Amino acid sequence: MKKISLLVLLTAITIYSFSQVTDEPVKPMLKADYLKKSKTQKTAAFVLLGIGAALDIGGIIATISNANKEVDYIFSTQQTSSVNHGAEYALYAAGTACLIGSLTLFIVSKSNKNKGMALGLDTQQFRQLNKSNLYTVNYPVLTLKIRL
Repeated sequence: MKKISLLVLLTAITIYSFSQVTDEPVKPMLKADYLKKSKTQKTAAFVLLGIGAALDIGGIIATISNANKEVDYIFSTQQTSSVNHGAEYALYAAGTACLIGSLTLFIVSKSNKNKGMALGLDTQQFRQLNKSNLYTVNYPVLTLKIRL
């Protein structure tokens, strides 16, 4: 019995010592917060897209330069080429990582924008019968998203 009560007491002390006390309640994000977050994420995504494209173009230029050097080595009297492709691979890897990061930020930005947009304009299809023919008509609708 002593062992069980000691175990319960030790567990209670451990649980209490790792708890956090919050004085202020967490405020839910408002529409403006989501839209601001979406805008900053989209800006960061465009910056990463530009950096990634520049790095990949730099890798292509380095590849072309090294290819010209290798062709020169083929027609020269030297038998060994001393062209290092490590920088090209590093540029390609960094550029691709930036492009993937920008794609991820674009997706998250769209998600936050959708969370912020409670009201929206959309189109839906309506099938209509007219003189024994079935027509599909698109019409605009106003949507209201209610998060439960």
